[in-house]
Amino acid sequence: MAAWQAWLLLAGAAALAAGLFLIKLRPPRLLIPSILVWTRVLNDVRQQTLWERIRRAVSLIATVVIALALALAVVRPGRVADGGARAAGRLLVVLDASWSMEAATRRGETRWERAVAEARRLFTSSSGAEMALATTADGLIEGPTTDLALIETALERSQPGGGDASAWPRLAGATAVHFITDGATARPLDPAVVVHSVFEPAPNVGITALEVRPSLTPGNAGDAYLEIGNFAPSAQKVRVRINRGAAEVLSRELDAAPSELLRQVLPIPRGGDPALTVRIDAPQNALATDDEAFAWVARARPLVVTVVGAQTQWLRAAFERDPDVRATFVDPAGYAARPATASARPDVIIFDRWAPPAAPASPALFFAPPAGTPWLLAQADAASSRSTPDERAPKWEIPGSHPVVQGVDPFTLTVDRARSYSAPALVPVAQSSQGTPLVYVSESPDTRLVVVTFSINESNLTAAPGFPVLLGNAVDWLARPVLFASQPRDADVVHRLQRPGLTAFAGVVTTVSGPANSEVPLTRVGQTAFARLRVPGIYTAQGGGARSTFAVNISDPQLSNLSRTTPAASGRMVTVAAGASGAPWWVYFAVAALVLALAEWWTWQRRITV
Repeated sequence: MAAWQAWLLLAGAAALAAGLFLIKLRPPRLLIPSILVWTRVLNDVRQQTLWERIRRAVSLIATVVIALALALAVVRPGRVADGGARAAGRLLVVLDASWSMEAATRRGETRWERAVAEARRLFTSSSGAEMALATTADGLIEGPTTDLALIETALERSQPGGGDASAWPRLAGATAVHFITDGATARPLDPAVVVHSVFEPAPNVGITALEVRPSLTPGNAGDAYLEIGNFAPSAQKVRVRINRGAAEVLSRELDAAPSELLRQVLPIPRGGDPALTVRIDAPQNALATDDEAFAWVARARPLVVTVVGAQTQWLRAAFERDPDVRATFVDPAGYAARPATASARPDVIIFDRWAPPAAPASPALFFAPPAGTPWLLAQADAASSRSTPDERAPKWEIPGSHPVVQGVDPFTLTVDRARSYSAPALVPVAQSSQGTPLVYVSESPDTRLVVVTFSINESNLTAAPGFPVLLGNAVDWLARPVLFASQPRDADVVHRLQRPGLTAFAGVVTTVSGPANSEVPLTRVGQTAFARLRVPGIYTAQGGGARSTFAVNISDPQLSNLSRTTPAASGRMVTVAAGASGAPWWVYFAVAALVLALAEWWTWQRRITV
């Protein structure tokens, strides 16, 4: 409400409380036989104490103060921010959701709590105008609205969550935009944006990098590269603990000089849990979020491959020397479409010149499946038992760019016969000079397939230099899929650099689960699925019968260095005072009214006050 309305309400509440207190109650009338006793009592003059003389005035003041406190709780007053200028039109307040906002200050509050308190003051001083709240991680989360209670609720549920440095929420018709930040992330801002700085230098130690790289040692699944930065003005000891799953594999104390980056390379043996967790601790450490980092060792355990076929000795020789694969060979008669338990399901199934009656639930690689397989044909062809014509002596002359055929030398491969399959879901990734598909792939929420249209009897496949490349690419693409919307060639890069925030996945992804098996909501836009990964940890994306496990970290020297801030890009800068309370003032007024009312009731019961 306007200031004059607030003052009128306060005056009315005080006057009403005083008037009710001063109303004289009509005494009851009693018939008595004689006034002799009462006359003697009234004629007895006694000196009153100071409290007896002022206790009625004290009760009157307490009653008025209780009414004023309740009225102030309704009015919800607040300190006018930004030099006392009240916002006209729409007000947009943007909170910086960088992880550095969780850093503790000298007063014990975090930068985020200080920013929320400043946002409350901005909204309270603009009460009555249309208001909106946004963060750099979630965009617009409330408004525009004139209901301050909705804004309060949105402030309570908002929290830091990273976000893209280039993302900026917009509000149509906003006449005043305030950005509350610590300046850890440089952002291009419009000159009209008022920047409120909650920055306060703080010492910190953080994990600035954690990567799992391929190892040259045959017995290792990889090498973990760890980088720790000491962003404190003095040297300190840093305790480093590394866990694989629930087992601690390393606990070491390191000496870190001021502004020093400690680098460690740790070999990761094969076997054991693929989840790697690193935790650090130090005396001067203002930010807890960067004290933990995660990695997923994709090659810690061998792939489980089932080979189905009557004559599969040529594949046995290909897998027996590969420590990353544990292969099992079965006849078509012993193939079970549905394993008894989920743990018994193989990572990849390879079918050699045979196909099951229905598409397998696990990712599968087919070599020359029978041309009459119904689910590999178009609906019309399957109904008429008609198969597409084969090509004799096809020439594979153009190398493919798909990950399955990437690096395969087609000029050393001789094919005598190539079959064709007409299922709409099959996409050719390698074709002959006449357009006959030589390698198909299929990717959908239910299945993930690779189909090679020729067999070893119809080619020099096992003798060609491209055979191990084709086999390795196909198994890796099926068992370790990169289910992100943009798929780089090196899947490990995605695992290393994935950070919290809005992430785009391929359209085949059906579920994404995070730490503690919590399911992450998916939003689909066309052929892309979007999920907001809010906290660091190990995540799993599932789709096409396969799963991709990856780590999410906030490792960033710019965020861990809490002693630096970027200058404001706009011309208006406001420094937020320390020690601000995170709760709105009306809460304290309501609590004060309750406490005074209880005190007045307790003293009245004991005849201390009137």
